[in-house]
Amino acid sequence: MAHILVPTDFSKNAYNALCYATRLYPDEKCTITLAHSFEHLFSTNTSRIDIGRNEQLYNELEADSLKKLAAIKDKIIVDSDSIELEVNLVTGAQSLYKMVNKSIINDAIDIVVMGTKGSSGVQEIFIGTQTVKLINNVKPIPVVVVPQQATPSRPTEIAYATDLKIDYAQYPLEIIKELVRIHNSKLYITHVYSHMSPGETVETNYRKLKNKLEDISYTTHWLSSTTKMEDALGVFIKEHNIDLLVLMYHKSGFLKKLFKKSFVDKLSFHSEIPLLILPESF
Repeated sequence: MAHILVPTDFSKNAYNALCYATRLYPDEKCTITLAHSFEHLFSTNTSRIDIGRNEQLYNELEADSLKKLAAIKDKIIVDSDSIELEVNLVTGAQSLYKMVNKSIINDAIDIVVMGTKGSSGVQEIFIGTQTVKLINNVKPIPVVVVPQQATPSRPTEIAYATDLKIDYAQYPLEIIKELVRIHNSKLYITHVYSHMSPGETVETNYRKLKNKLEDISYTTHWLSSTTKMEDALGVFIKEHNIDLLVLMYHKSGFLKKLFKKSFVDKLSFHSEIPLLILPESF
C-alpha cells in the first residue's frame, strides 16, 4: 500500500496536485497524508509578552487548519469514488519541510506530491521556496511537482532524462519501474549530448542503467543537440506526448540547471506536465 504526502495551502494548485496523487496508485488502497503548515501566520502574529495569547492563537489556527483539511478530505474522497483512499491530516506551526521530514520518518512516506503555478511558478519553486527546501532538507525521497495546468491522469508516457553521470549499479530506480508496471506506461530513456559520440563514462553508465532496467520495456533516445539541451528535450517531449518527466537531483547533474533562471525560462513544457524528481539515494 502506497503512502503519499501532499502539502497543501488550500489553493486550486494544491488540490490539483492532490488529484494527481490519487491517480499514481489507482488500483490499490492508498494512504494520503494531507499536510498544512501555518508557520507564517503564527510567527507573524505571536506576542513576545503575552504567552497566553500565543497559545490561544495557536489553538485557533490549528482548529481552522483542521477544519479546512477535513473539507478537502471529504471532497477528494467524493472526487475519487472509484479509488480506495485513506486520508490522514497533519497540521502545525513547524516549517513545512520539518513537518514533512517528521512524517517521512514516522509514517513511512513513499513519495511527496505538491503543486505549482506553471512556468512562473516553476521558476519560483526551484529558486528558494518550499520544494527546494523539501529536496534539500528532508530524508531523500521522490518528489512530484504538479503544474497548475496539468491534467490529473495516469502517467502513460514517461521520459527519464539522464546525463548518465551516475553509477547506476548503486542507484535504485524502483519507483520508475513501479509506475511503468502499474500504468502499463511507455518509458523513454533520453540523453542529450552535444558531441558526435558519447564519452566512455557515459557508455559505461548506460550499460549499468540497462542492467538496472532489464526487467521492464523501454526505448533509448540519444538526442544530439547543437544548441541547448532544454530545447532538444522540449522538442522530444512534445513529439512523444510525454506526460511525466523524470529527472534526478544531484550536485553536478541535469536538474542543477533548473536553479538557473535562464534555463527555467525555456522550460515551457513544465507548465503542462508533472516533474518527478529522484534523489541521488533513498
